[in-house]
Amino acid sequence: MINSGFTNQLSHTALLDVGRGVDKSVGTNARTLGRAALADALIELRAYTRDFVLGLAETALWPPVARGINPPLWECAHIGWFAEWWCVRDPYNTIDGTTAANKPSLWHAADAMLNSNTMAHDDRWNLALLTRKSTVAFLDDTLAEVLSALAAQPETDASLYPFRLSRFHEAMHLEALAWCAQTLGGARPAWVRPLQAMHRPGEVIVPAGEYHCGHAGVGFSFDNERDGFNVAIEAFSIDHTPVSNAQFAQFVESGEFHAHTGSPHPRYWRRVDGGWQTRHFDLWQALDPRAPVIHVSALEAEAYCHWAGRRLPTEFEWEAAAQIGATQWGNSVWEWTATPFAPYPGFSADRYREYSEPWFDGEHRVLRGGSHATLVLMHDVKYRNYFLPDRSEVFAGFRTCA
Repeated sequence: MINSGFTNQLSHTALLDVGRGVDKSVGTNARTLGRAALADALIELRAYTRDFVLGLAETALWPPVARGINPPLWECAHIGWFAEWWCVRDPYNTIDGTTAANKPSLWHAADAMLNSNTMAHDDRWNLALLTRKSTVAFLDDTLAEVLSALAAQPETDASLYPFRLSRFHEAMHLEALAWCAQTLGGARPAWVRPLQAMHRPGEVIVPAGEYHCGHAGVGFSFDNERDGFNVAIEAFSIDHTPVSNAQFAQFVESGEFHAHTGSPHPRYWRRVDGGWQTRHFDLWQALDPRAPVIHVSALEAEAYCHWAGRRLPTEFEWEAAAQIGATQWGNSVWEWTATPFAPYPGFSADRYREYSEPWFDGEHRVLRGGSHATLVLMHDVKYRNYFLPDRSEVFAGFRTCA
């Protein structure tokens, strides 16, 4: 047991659909919630964030600086800042490519501390004004502001856009808080479902054809997934389920993992009495052979594929297989693809300019699906996640193709 000061929180099971699997329609429906349902959803989501702050022990408020995570207090306060910025403060895009707000924040120091576009990562640690009390107060006050603003909106996609955006943003940052807890050895947060053993041997053939990829429906969409278009795909085979721990352990024990990566084993693995253990938050436990391998980078996934004589799917192959129901996805791991994160044809940056465009750098890699730490509302076959290919702290695995 690793004592990092994190504690577990009460679960809001209505949002998580715990124990009943992931209903993929939840992600689709989340994009079209009307005003009343959206208000309820914002309240329910904020309860997770608020409870997480209240459950942090004093020693966990400002942990040591670490790559790939934000300090928990900053992460939570940023959630409140983002919602207030987009839903209340009437932001606008300036001629010079930045975004400014017409209205001030409730907290005079918020913009200087909590704007992720201007606050460098290393400067987010040890902010004297950011305390448990001030963070909870800011979360409560901004939620009240947002709900008041939402109540005055007409039922149109354009008017509800910032509120839907803020809900998805909070869900994303809750997952970031979960990988922060995993990185620091904290207890499993309330919204994280158990990682299920789901391995199904074998693969399925996806026939050649034209597949409609990208988002083309009504409601909310992210700028990097618009607009829908047809993609011609040749026939290919793809694993039913992501690569399992048992499969990956063979790769590790062959010595090829070390040869490719220079590391003796994957992140959060250790050898004990001739067997493998893995750390899941604050618990070391025997490696479940049927569970998907998790916390592997795209580079490690590609090394496995090279060893196995396989390859990663492209993001369009992944989407085509998911569309026809050929694969099981969601509630397990994000899945690396071979595709660099790039704009779709006709891309136009959204009002939230910084969401996609800065990361079209040829280095970030697309992931698809969703993990056991991803709130169900984020599960959508069109959704494109993206990280640098050397990142292994996120809840990522992969499946192979041929």
